[in-house]
Amino acid sequence: MNEHIFLTGFMGAGKTTVGKFLSNCLNIAVIDTDYYIETVKEKKISGIFQEEGEARFREYESEALQEICKQSPKIITTGGGIVLSVKNRELMKRKGKVFFLYCDLEETMRRLAMDDSRPLFKADLEQNKRRFEDRLPLYLEADFVIETTNKTVEQIIQEIISCLE
Repeated sequence: MNEHIFLTGFMGAGKTTVGKFLSNCLNIAVIDTDYYIETVKEKKISGIFQEEGEARFREYESEALQEICKQSPKIITTGGGIVLSVKNRELMKRKGKVFFLYCDLEETMRRLAMDDSRPLFKADLEQNKRRFEDRLPLYLEADFVIETTNKTVEQIIQEIISCLE
């Protein structure tokens, strides 16, 4: 493989989990943009949001994506908001295959109910619904859409591999 595989989608769609399993199946390194930012900035994402704000975080996110894209081909799991930047979407399209992991919003809310590590996640279904709906057209610019609701990781990986063949 000579290009990156990008996994995009809303919080809780399964990007990190799928990325790890896909990495094992394809024997390709996986890197998470949020983890990369936390490592470089030596600060948790939630701390960046609190201390520097979402706009600054989005700048860090774009910088991280640019740096990661310079590396050898990898599976890149992205933060849910990476698609907000047209530059990020264009870069991902140029540097590899983009997969949108779609998960029903109610299932996402269930998956994230006990997760306090996500700065933009609130127990407010209406706010998350608006955020999801605003981002949906951007996610749909992906090369492939993979439904993850009520599917096993193995089923999702098989679909991704089929798309890559």
